[in-house]
Amino acid sequence: MTKRLFPLAIVVLLAMTACNQGNKDTAANSKNDTTRIAILTFEKQADSCIDKPVIIEGTVMHLCKHGGKRMFLVDATDSIRVEITTGPKIAKFDDALVGSKVRVIGTMREERIDSKYLNEWEAEVKKPEENHNVGLHTGAKGHEDQGAQDKLDQINSLREDLKNSGKDHLSFYSIEADSYKELK
Repeated sequence: MTKRLFPLAIVVLLAMTACNQGNKDTAANSKNDTTRIAILTFEKQADSCIDKPVIIEGTVMHLCKHGGKRMFLVDATDSIRVEITTGPKIAKFDDALVGSKVRVIGTMREERIDSKYLNEWEAEVKKPEENHNVGLHTGAKGHEDQGAQDKLDQINSLREDLKNSGKDHLSFYSIEADSYKELK
């Protein structure tokens, strides 16, 4: 009887080992699906990562005053800004992060600006009361305090960029944060 059970036990043991290996491979593959992006190469890599998981590190240069739902990362040169928005798990970013180095894990998002978008934005700007939720957030110093004319100038500049691009839209990329960690 033992002689009959021994081969069966080996088969069961091999099957269990094979199943466990499959789970390890799946876990490893999901980690490998996340793309590490550097701020300096963000614009070059962004279009190939739309709606995919990414990791980025940088220094928080700016945090939007209106609700703390956007922050902008820079590298040592401060020449490139990467917009990070809160995801469903994050209520807002802490003001104390400004000046800190952070690692963000999230999903690459694309915002397309086309003629229709610019027309709607212009109509909002021309209304008597400003709507701070409309428009393109750049993280530039003082962008929250822009007046109507500044916004209209930005819209006209984007119209010119759109015309010169030869495409029907302009793409702006950001990362929707699932989590972030301050690095020491």
